[in-house]
Amino acid sequence: MTTRRPPKTHVALAAIALCACRGSNDGVASGFTDSASDDGGPGAMVTSAEDGGEPAAPTEDPELCDGGDEAWAKRVLPLIQGRRPEGVREVRILVQMVQQLNAMGRNGRHEVALGLARGPLYRARWKQYLYDQLRVNVSSDRRNEDCYDVVGDAAEDTALAEHVRDNGPTEAFDGGFRFADVVYSALRLDDVTPAYRADLFARLSAPTIAGNVTPEELESMNRTNYGQAFEAAYLGRKTECLPCHRAEMAVTNADDPELDRHWPLAGNFELAVYGPDAGDANDIRAHAIFRRAGFGDGGPDRAWGMDPICGTFDFGADDGSDILDQVPHLVGDYSDDVPPNGRGATVYHLESRMRAGFDALVADGLDLASDGTVNNPYAGFAYLFSMNFANKLWREAMGYPLTVANNFPRNGAQRDTLEQLTDAFVDQRYSLRYLLAEVATHPYFNQQTPDTCETSTPYPLPAVFDPFTKSSSNPLMRGNGVGDTLHRHSARVLIDSTAQAMWWPRSQAFGPAHEPNEIPGTNCGMGTFPPCTEEPAQIGLLRDMGVFLNDSESGFNGVDFNGLLRWETTLAPGMDPGLGGDCTGPLAGGCADADWITQLLDAAYADGDATIADVAAAVKDRLLTEPILANDAERNALGDLMGLDLDAAVGTLDRGTVDTATRRVVGMLVNTPQYLLAGVVSADQDPANDPRLVVAGTSTSALCNVLGELVLGSSESWSCSGDGISIGD
Repeated sequence: MTTRRPPKTHVALAAIALCACRGSNDGVASGFTDSASDDGGPGAMVTSAEDGGEPAAPTEDPELCDGGDEAWAKRVLPLIQGRRPEGVREVRILVQMVQQLNAMGRNGRHEVALGLARGPLYRARWKQYLYDQLRVNVSSDRRNEDCYDVVGDAAEDTALAEHVRDNGPTEAFDGGFRFADVVYSALRLDDVTPAYRADLFARLSAPTIAGNVTPEELESMNRTNYGQAFEAAYLGRKTECLPCHRAEMAVTNADDPELDRHWPLAGNFELAVYGPDAGDANDIRAHAIFRRAGFGDGGPDRAWGMDPICGTFDFGADDGSDILDQVPHLVGDYSDDVPPNGRGATVYHLESRMRAGFDALVADGLDLASDGTVNNPYAGFAYLFSMNFANKLWREAMGYPLTVANNFPRNGAQRDTLEQLTDAFVDQRYSLRYLLAEVATHPYFNQQTPDTCETSTPYPLPAVFDPFTKSSSNPLMRGNGVGDTLHRHSARVLIDSTAQAMWWPRSQAFGPAHEPNEIPGTNCGMGTFPPCTEEPAQIGLLRDMGVFLNDSESGFNGVDFNGLLRWETTLAPGMDPGLGGDCTGPLAGGCADADWITQLLDAAYADGDATIADVAAAVKDRLLTEPILANDAERNALGDLMGLDLDAAVGTLDRGTVDTATRRVVGMLVNTPQYLLAGVVSADQDPANDPRLVVAGTSTSALCNVLGELVLGSSESWSCSGDGISIGD
């Protein structure tokens, strides 16, 4: 007998649900000690209230400390649009939108988040995010910039993504396109699955290249590399981890909730996707489906008619011939589709199951037997994919995943949050916009320091961000606090938001941009020899800051000494670092005629009465959303840094001297923790302290018109003035 997954009343509100697990999952499993000592000293493991273990939670619910609408606006722009606020004036407009929508009985933050998740800045930010998640190589011999970096007309609407969503790869789209077009079209459609299905084929256009190996050895390398990338990007699982960690069993599992460290979502997804031998570490069948030899190394077929630079295939290569003679098993076996015994199956066959799974999960939900068996393995794949996607997006927003290294939640709080986000993603048919809005309105997204709310403990949240605090010997430290949410902005966001703030060109993804059908001037087409040498400008900065470049330089999101030195060396002068990508400018669109500092000084010299302090305050507002110079110590430090009297009138000073001094302030501020780290934002600002100097295109009225059209469009009646936005009559 099978049943649909029951309504998850325990995750209806995360703020309530997460508290229910406090005190129910401490301790260790199967003899593991989580590095805790056993001598009663610091770090000693205690497992029950009777012997000094975790006491009851001080309240039934987590002690939430929302930072307010201004703090939320400062947090949401880097997440959704990959940029910092244009200054406190933009923040104030977003606050007005939220509060006026709330006054109408609507969810203001949710609607504003959805509104921000559209437009060119949004698409550029999330196209690059999807590329990073798909592990698209942008350097080394596996890059294929002519497939992944060339954008044509098909990117301008949803037709291409709709065609891929609704058809198999044998049905050609009416018009030429490449993979980048699929991604942009999918973002417009707001369904990420066409991009992931198309990448199954495009990835084969950039195989592993090796010398002095046999064809069999090269094919084995390609399947392993492709299989591992697929598992990371689509499943969030590793074949080598499955013997010890699966939904239905784990070495960290325990019947006693206080010792349990394995909290999977309901459903035996690994058995559904990998089959009954999922726990066999020597089983190679999962990677066998990623066959290239005889299928993806040339043929008459193109996936959906995609440009041949993105791969040519033989969709009929299923006659059982395979140089490795392997029988694939991933998302079921293929014995019925590809006789004999499924030998010869390829991603052509896998893609059809993925498409069926995505459709079935949305239409019918997840069908589970009482023992956790997933009755439709295709839908099981789709749910595992959705879980992985939601987990990675939460990590992008919050800095930390909802799982530990084995890719499973470590406590009930993490599990329930992950389930809530996964279900929201599926319910809206794999909508990135809706998932972003769910994350941006989650109670934990906008937490402020506990002193502002007078919570009873500095750690008032469940152990969602750092699950290992549950093992602390100090009961008061077993929760999480705002400090556990601190993290560096992801590498691309940090780099490109700096470029947008200063109106410098953004970073390149692959190198100089190419037009459709253009042969790169450095002979970088796939299959050329010597291998392509064209790489993104400032690749050293990208590498040291953690940008994903290739399979061996897979990026990171942290702070290290080398990265800090590179960042300081590159940005300290406050000059355009030469990233060489797309131009930037005011939110209204177009490329700036000069960078923001130049235009700021134009405004300062035109003002007549502006002082150096006014210039410094405008820069501080632009980068930290904090225009006030707080005290004499800060003023003195800025004066020393600039080598100028802050009270001096700008018009009395040499332009070159002021320019150099102002750029030193930029170089200093972009190296501060307030700029580099996400998790805590500046305090609310008094409108009386708004910067005196306003660069063209960044006034309240100019920003209001851009944001009103983007967020509200024609669905609302709205108007702008020098005071901000008014919604309704």
